[in-house]
Amino acid sequence: MPIRILPPDVQQKIAAGEVVERPASVVKELMENALDAGAQTIRVEVEEAGRRLIRVTDDGAGLAAAEVALACERFATSKIQHDRDLTRVQTFGFRGEALPSIAAISRLRLLSRPPRAPLGVVVKSEGGELSPVQEAGAPVGTCVEVADLFYNTPARLQFMRSLRTEYGHIMGAFTRFALAFPEKTLSLSFDGREVYNFPSVPFQERVAACFGHETASRLETFENTGLNGRVWGFLVTQEEAWRRRYYFFVNRRAVRNATLYRVVRDSLGNDGGMVCLFVELHPSQLNVNIHPAKTEVRFRDDPSVYDLVRGGLQRRSAPRWLSASQVAEDGVPYGEQHTGFSLVGQVEATFLLTLSEGHLYLLDQHAAEERVLYERLQNGEVQRRSLISPQVVQLSAEEHAFFDERAEVFAACGFSAELFGPHVLALRALPDFLDPRTSGLTFSRLVTRVRTQKEDLHQALSCLGAIKAGQVLEREAQGRLLNAWTQTANPHACAHNRPVYFRLSLDEVRRKVGRTGLGCGFEKEGGA
Repeated sequence: MPIRILPPDVQQKIAAGEVVERPASVVKELMENALDAGAQTIRVEVEEAGRRLIRVTDDGAGLAAAEVALACERFATSKIQHDRDLTRVQTFGFRGEALPSIAAISRLRLLSRPPRAPLGVVVKSEGGELSPVQEAGAPVGTCVEVADLFYNTPARLQFMRSLRTEYGHIMGAFTRFALAFPEKTLSLSFDGREVYNFPSVPFQERVAACFGHETASRLETFENTGLNGRVWGFLVTQEEAWRRRYYFFVNRRAVRNATLYRVVRDSLGNDGGMVCLFVELHPSQLNVNIHPAKTEVRFRDDPSVYDLVRGGLQRRSAPRWLSASQVAEDGVPYGEQHTGFSLVGQVEATFLLTLSEGHLYLLDQHAAEERVLYERLQNGEVQRRSLISPQVVQLSAEEHAFFDERAEVFAACGFSAELFGPHVLALRALPDFLDPRTSGLTFSRLVTRVRTQKEDLHQALSCLGAIKAGQVLEREAQGRLLNAWTQTANPHACAHNRPVYFRLSLDEVRRKVGRTGLGCGFEKEGGA
């Protein structure tokens, strides 16, 4: 096949593929444009996970009538004039490809009005074909609507993930902007229902709003300043190495970078947890143009950045602006004696070994907590915990109908869910014993188990919420579980009537090892 130049429409779609990977990419690009326009308030509205509509409205500087059409042309920008400007970029969008790339694979409408203009202007684009610019009434700022994303690239549309997955990516992109710009007022809505509404607040309050007060109470902060820049942020460590969430920002741009990943891993060792890292450098010390979507960054001097971040992480400390009394409940004290039981410890991260009245008890930790949770559910003792950010859950048509018929029963267990879209629910509250981070997945499994296995809701929920075999428990957690189990009405069986413990008499242990007295029969020869 001979070499030839591709038609302009094909070129546009290829460029779009470099910038727009999924609906979350559109949200990211449009929010960056709004921030570059000086917006103080940004509202993001999404329908059908971005497939049907993405609307981003801001109160920024707006576009003059002569600039609206140019904004949808490739390589048109007000942010750089010469090639030397590429080495000192201080804005988010400068490539001149975001709007035209988005317009090439969607039906786009742009409405904008500068502060001093009496009227706004509107332009429409379908597959990259622009309509004439027209005057229109509009508030100060810009509103960009992106409808039917990927409608003219069916191959791209086929690779879209589930609604739940795409909603999750959009929420992740939005959260990163919320962390980087606490002084901005930001809101996010899915299918007409508000998911986030962040007012302008100090950074510490934004952190608590994004991750919850429980996480905020365990934060450690760090900061370091060097000749080439400044680094600061916070982290929460966890023993589970697989639980790692890293948020990296360079000059407030969310990025990926191998050096930053390496220094965090080197500093934290095998610990997991969450790290939110902000790096501030002069623009000449980095290159943000190595990836079409500007998600990767390269440093001019990697070793110095490594040392700067490492120095900050080594001097981390508990934050002064978040004391435990402000954000966490008091811990529950416990002693070594638990209503007649003496705690020995945990065995193979699965059993609790206890001693009571001449017997050894080996408790299955999962079965024991399942019994505790089951009786709490039966007695109506479970409290409802509201989520800071709703969890989006996608169900099949059958599962949705099943839940809808039993919504009151689920509500009695502590769940609060609202319809978000066709077979999509927004989980806004959950029972107090469930982990908010995995609540969406747990809820999906719960509905499936109760519907297909005809399992009692209380049985399935107590099983899904209970501690799992192989989960290492701190001494305090072991004590709390033992205390709770000894107070149940039926401590002998779990919710599914499986035995909770195995009991062994100490007399039987003595007989098994041949110890019938104080010694072993050889005391005179030095035995014991």
